[in-house]
Amino acid sequence: MNLQKLVPLFLCNFAILFVGFGLFPLLPVYATEFGATPSQIGIYLAVIYIAISLGNLLPGWSSGRISRKALFVTAGVTGVPALFLLGQATHLWQVVLLTSVVWFTGGIGLSLISVFVSLYANEGNRGRWFSLIALTTPLGAVIGGSVVSGIVAWQGYALMFATVALVYAIWPFVGFWKVEDRPGTNPTRSGVTRSASVRLGKSYHALLLTVLLSAITMSIVRMGLSLSMKDIHFSPATIALTNVIGGLITIPVVLGFGVLSDRLGRRAFLISAYLLSALSGVILISADQLWHFWIVASAVLVSRSVNGSLASALATDILPSEAVGRGLPLLGTMNWASGVLGFAGSGYIIDTLGSQNLYLIATVLSLLAAILMALPSGQKKVVASPQVAQRLDCLTPSVKVK
Repeated sequence: MNLQKLVPLFLCNFAILFVGFGLFPLLPVYATEFGATPSQIGIYLAVIYIAISLGNLLPGWSSGRISRKALFVTAGVTGVPALFLLGQATHLWQVVLLTSVVWFTGGIGLSLISVFVSLYANEGNRGRWFSLIALTTPLGAVIGGSVVSGIVAWQGYALMFATVALVYAIWPFVGFWKVEDRPGTNPTRSGVTRSASVRLGKSYHALLLTVLLSAITMSIVRMGLSLSMKDIHFSPATIALTNVIGGLITIPVVLGFGVLSDRLGRRAFLISAYLLSALSGVILISADQLWHFWIVASAVLVSRSVNGSLASALATDILPSEAVGRGLPLLGTMNWASGVLGFAGSGYIIDTLGSQNLYLIATVLSLLAAILMALPSGQKKVVASPQVAQRLDCLTPSVKVK
């Protein structure tokens, strides 16, 4: 993979996460403008996380059936007017519907970008390229959060939504002109059947569970960070600054983890990320100083970025090559499905057991994820299709292709 292919994907991923990270902290506040109650806001957030989960799954369901590039560009084009219309909404149901459309299209885009990266990055630098793409997470948090909050304070929501719609338009524009699917991946009936029949394997399914457990912790901590700071009466500006600081610290750490994982293996760095996530939950239990929350914000953002990038790289390592188009979208869905579970369960646990017990549960989930990742795996990546295997058997009869 070269920079000519990486840069367009980086720009598209940044456009999506700029909008996502920029808007998400303000969505509950925007919903209150239409009379939403706290319970309705919780349902609203759960709905948009369901939408992005379905968006992540769509490329896997359609793998081998329709052009990836066509789906990629169409999703981006659909999201732009939905963002603009959010600034013109007059009823809560319109806000919920339009936000769900944006999050659904974003899920499609993020999922396909991970597939494109896996197609072009070789095993020797896969961790580096996935980590470079993952840098859009802290950059989106820092730049998106700053721009969105600044425009809202200056001119209000209508101009803000028009602005983020323009940023979102970078994705389909760049995708149409610069993003290419891998040659020879046009859908055929035999290709669809062969891809659907390839088993993903026990190691992959164990990775799915690991990602889900750790991502639930991260969702709980991200929500708890803002709630805890609000309870101690920190200002909104201070809360926003905490996320910015976390994003700045995350940038060099994520890049370093990605480069080193190509040399030292991915599992060790994923375990480190899950332990960091567990640490953020422990600190949050008794956090009462600003620097405590800076540590929590940094730890959880590093964990989230590494979990997204290196888990995708590891999945590409262990999946049969013909199953990558199905496996990576499903893996990405785990990160968003965790938000549905985290948001749906956290409120109930806080009401019944208290926030400290919620953070303790979150910590245990991340520790379980670290233990699962540390368990030995005997599965090897299947790198050859049946046609290639037959050719190899002809050339080297004594070697069996698994």
